[in-house]
Amino acid sequence: MANQSALSYYDTLKIDEIFSQHGWPKDAVNKSSLYKRFIRTYEQLSVDERDLFIKLSRLYKWVSLSEYSDLVVQLLEKAITKYYNIKAQDIWVYPIKKAEHCGVIKSADVVSYLCKAMQTQYSDQLYKRKVHVIGSLSELCTKKSKFKDRPLLIFDDFVGSGKYASEVLDELVSTGIPATNVVICSLFISELGLQQLSSKDCHIEYIEVAQSIIDKLPEKEKDLLKHIETSLGVEEDFKFGYGHSANLISLLRTPNNSLPIFWLDKGRSHSAPFPR
Repeated sequence: MANQSALSYYDTLKIDEIFSQHGWPKDAVNKSSLYKRFIRTYEQLSVDERDLFIKLSRLYKWVSLSEYSDLVVQLLEKAITKYYNIKAQDIWVYPIKKAEHCGVIKSADVVSYLCKAMQTQYSDQLYKRKVHVIGSLSELCTKKSKFKDRPLLIFDDFVGSGKYASEVLDELVSTGIPATNVVICSLFISELGLQQLSSKDCHIEYIEVAQSIIDKLPEKEKDLLKHIETSLGVEEDFKFGYGHSANLISLLRTPNNSLPIFWLDKGRSHSAPFPR
């Protein structure tokens, strides 16, 4: 990385094209805006690094909160069509969250609660069904008999390495719920997470697989990315994203499975485009 500062007309044009392509807000006034952060990150890079950053940015996906309700309805419809046979059968939902995190609000709680959103009433597959969201493992243990004859849907917006979701599944199995009776429902799932969970006995449903970019980069660009991450001070566990997932996605928050150039602030620079 090298602070080249001033942008040329063509630099600005390339950045503006990225924002137009994705429909990202181009706020040139607020210094902490996505647009200003993107420019600050770009300014810190060498010419070759800038080209790589632009290439990766063209592939980047940012899922805003306003998109969540529709995505949750789509995912619910997929799961219901596949695993629920009785038309008016109640749906039981549980967040992908370990018992030790019971007092912590996580994205899984938000997505699970959206299963009760008004938008579900506009779906022919869902409007006759009542959705029950279970908030804790202890509550789930008291209600196991309620979903003996139907699957338990466990929800999150993103599954990264699959390690955390596997641990939640193990907790459920330890309470006597068969893995075969659990459907992991994630709006997005990384290739790594899908591989990890496919070895389990549970079912998996998702809207889209978040691809790993690393195997699609030539060696020269991988080396450039390594150099950028070294300059940023990326810890070993997070190089190329946690678990080497090398994803390019942000949701309510940016998962640490995404490439750190998009989410890691060096010091207190406040320049990461999609901070965690």
